[in-house]
Amino acid sequence: MITLENIETKHNYTFPTLYKKLWEDEMLNWMRGFELPLDEGKTWAEDVYPTLKDNPPLLLNSGGSDFELLTADEMLNFEFPELWDTEKHHFIPFAKTAEGNIYAFYKNIEIDGENPIVLIWDDMDETEIIAKNFEDFIFRKMLEATDDIDKEDLDTDYGEAGIEGYRTDLLADLKSITPYIKKGYITVLNDIYSTEVQDMLFSYGFKSEKRLNMIIKEMLDFKYLDDVIEHEV
Repeated sequence: MITLENIETKHNYTFPTLYKKLWEDEMLNWMRGFELPLDEGKTWAEDVYPTLKDNPPLLLNSGGSDFELLTADEMLNFEFPELWDTEKHHFIPFAKTAEGNIYAFYKNIEIDGENPIVLIWDDMDETEIIAKNFEDFIFRKMLEATDDIDKEDLDTDYGEAGIEGYRTDLLADLKSITPYIKKGYITVLNDIYSTEVQDMLFSYGFKSEKRLNMIIKEMLDFKYLDDVIEHEV
């Protein structure tokens, strides 16, 4: 079995306390109770996901439709693309998007003893700094889950339950992460998740994009927020 210590040794990195606690509590394992590859005829959506819903691991529903935590094996054996300048930029990947973008800790910068979280774009040579630390990253992702919720995607995923089914899942995510992050963050998220939904032409929103951006600026601002760096040779 791959341990977090194995991954730390491989990447010459020490994960922050919050990440270690979530790992220990199986909050970073979207395969909780299952092993890859799944048995023939089984799928993650139909066989694994239903077992996670009562106590969701991190960002299971609030990470967005294209967000996925990497497995321990994927983290340990991550293959850095040839064009990435890994001598200059020290990334520790922990999640990905459907488009192949990568979320990672960025060891090059340290703020109050922790490293920021970056989004490494697959189709360009740019990396965006999106959060001061892992806790702020969780809060930002859970905020952004309430904006620009595509109606067609929602209908596919929730059918008749619609936006209220999605709200139920967001609240489940919030309940499971509550013991781990700041009470102030929980209060803000609970307020937004419980508010009246705005019905737009093609999407829903719990708060306006302008209001969400204001919250991010007010609560998560730091020197490098949303800065972009080039990460390729």
